[in-house]
Amino acid sequence: MKQAEELEAPSTRERILAAALDLFTEQGFDKTSLREVSERVGVTKAALYYHFRSKEEMLSSLVERAHGIGHHGFDVLPLFNGPIDFAAALGTFSALLDQVLSNRKIFVLMERNRTAIEGLGDHDPAHQEEHRQLERQWAEFVANPKISLRDRVRVSAALGAVMAGAVGTTRGLGTDAPEGLKDELLSVLRDLFGLAQPA
Repeated sequence: MKQAEELEAPSTRERILAAALDLFTEQGFDKTSLREVSERVGVTKAALYYHFRSKEEMLSSLVERAHGIGHHGFDVLPLFNGPIDFAAALGTFSALLDQVLSNRKIFVLMERNRTAIEGLGDHDPAHQEEHRQLERQWAEFVANPKISLRDRVRVSAALGAVMAGAVGTTRGLGTDAPEGLKDELLSVLRDLFGLAQPA
């Protein structure tokens, strides 16, 4: 039993990222020191440097998780290459919503540390290129003449609803997603897609 628990224990790297996520969200990236991160995790600064060379590298690793979710969302866009089956699209958006809600704190981090994230391109060209790739994918979808303007607007509004609803509620409701939030957001998506609400 003890061996199984040890296997499930988060790695030092994951514990460092979890501590950095908490501190960057609570007090801001600029106001957080590497010493505070190491103290929160309970490791030396030398151990911290073994896993991450800088605060920027920690922030970049956290933002990569959000980009992964963005890629998942945008990977479905090429499937929308004509009239959209919004009943099927609802399932896709429901899966995306699960990912956003389970990683909600990272999006809160991004919202509260925009200046630091914008500066990541100076430290991490790969991060900058990944961001540009997501922007290109979105631009191709929005400009696709094979999809009606009506459908493009609805998909755009749905993505906005997922992000604004899942992350924007943080301002008034805290960093934990309130119970029932996913159901409320799915109800909004059904309205956008012109689908009947469940009985």
